Amino acid sequence: MPKDSSPWGLSGLVFIGSFASEDPAYQPYMKKYAKDLYKFVDDGNVLVQMTQADQTEDRPPFLPTTLEARRCDIDSAKLHVLSTGHTLAQGFIKADGTAQVTGDRLGWETFDRHGGFEVVISSDAYASHPILMEGAYGQGRIVLAAMHVDKRIDADGKPSAEEHLDRLGQRFAKNLLQHVQDVEARRAVPIQVTPAPRVQGSFIEGSWTLALLPDTQVYSVRFPGLFSAQTAWLRAHAKQRNIQYVLHLGDITNNNTRKEWERAAESMQLLDGHVPYAIVGGNHDYGPSGDASTRDTLLNEYFPYEKTAAMPGFGGAFEAGKLDNTYHLFEAGGQKWIVLALEWGPRDETIAWANDVMTKHPDHKGILVTHAYLFSNSRRYDATDKVNPNHWNPHHYRTPGGVNDGQELWDKLVRKHNFVFTFNGHVLNDGTGYRADPNDTGQLVHQMLANYQMRELGGEAYLRLLEFDPDGNTVHVLAYSPLHDRYMLEQDQSFTIRLDQAPAEQPEMKESVPSQPKDQAASAALVPTK
Repeated sequence: MPKDSSPWGLSGLVFIGSFASEDPAYQPYMKKYAKDLYKFVDDGNVLVQMTQADQTEDRPPFLPTTLEARRCDIDSAKLHVLSTGHTLAQGFIKADGTAQVTGDRLGWETFDRHGGFEVVISSDAYASHPILMEGAYGQGRIVLAAMHVDKRIDADGKPSAEEHLDRLGQRFAKNLLQHVQDVEARRAVPIQVTPAPRVQGSFIEGSWTLALLPDTQVYSVRFPGLFSAQTAWLRAHAKQRNIQYVLHLGDITNNNTRKEWERAAESMQLLDGHVPYAIVGGNHDYGPSGDASTRDTLLNEYFPYEKTAAMPGFGGAFEAGKLDNTYHLFEAGGQKWIVLALEWGPRDETIAWANDVMTKHPDHKGILVTHAYLFSNSRRYDATDKVNPNHWNPHHYRTPGGVNDGQELWDKLVRKHNFVFTFNGHVLNDGTGYRADPNDTGQLVHQMLANYQMRELGGEAYLRLLEFDPDGNTVHVLAYSPLHDRYMLEQDQSFTIRLDQAPAEQPEMKESVPSQPKDQAASAALVPTK
């Protein structure tokens, strides 16, 4: 295929070889002709892309919006055939569904997220890490592979003499020829889309989970069943996924009314006796109609202090009999953890109390939960910043008693102690943000924003899960909806971090602007504004 012209007018097969993305001509070509590639497929042709390094290209740039795929570093020495009747899998299938050919790194740079594809070969029975998959677009097919059968190199980058690569490559080439002919002749078997990895197959034995419930305000006022769907799912999977704690990120309600608090309490009560939880108030949980003009809230009436204080791990509260500011202790993965759950726009006296609590627990890894901390451009809220967006900063409200925003919390509290995480909701736009910064002793603090209230139905029941691997250092961040039984595939929704390692680059600082909810017809009282 010419490197300086569109693939339109070609027919048959476009084959992108392993590690082609490292060719200097590749990126300019994709920038100009990526859309033309899937239009080439639309005409009844086949596009194949072989193994690419995820550091160079984690997502194929030519995929239409109906398909999604992301590569990762995970390799596989075993090929598990899921679509045993697929043309591309013929000739090397054992009775148990695995390939007859085995060897180190047969699956190289596999995929960890996929959508819209039929997974033909995977590293396991759950399609958690596909090695070969195919998607349909128009009359043609897009095939993505994680088998470097066209590049005979071993782990050291030297030529490989292993016969299994030759045999596998020959079989793949023969199968591919037949498949291209079938697609061109319109006799290829229809795609059977493989669902994204199910809950049962995505959790590693020995891991533990921390669950986050961002902004449930729209559920409490309009869709209480979705709130209960979240907590019911967490309850049902508490043992299977070793869920240690559930953290609500605030804006439990939308208007701080009795009916909304009643609904919220009913949903959260599903966790009682099954999973301990911590809650914080958001701006919508305070003041008349949730306007945060006072610090009056019905939270403590519908979430009695005595009941929460009796939960495993409850450590104490700033104010006697009130849950506005609490701390919680638990052990997981061989480590001690402390959760500080702080009110909307924490006051200076609240921060002084929080500093005292952390000073008394130096051997615990800290987690700060508060409603407003990180903005959607991955910068901390900072009222003194006159250049970058600060929409919905706590300082912009009439909340009495003084408030502190994200940067003030960082300077006055977080950087001084052994915090590992901060979590918050509150922010609209795309509702995501992430950054990692060292505190005063060099400990990395991973700071995350998650909010889904802008989506249909006030969030489609999406919640955030953090799965901690048995190594105590690797954490998989996932966005999951029990309503749809699926994960979000976007890079800012599903990603992996290492607690002792900052990302190679800080996340792109997105210059976000205020967005309006899609449901413009809703009355002002029902719109999830900030």
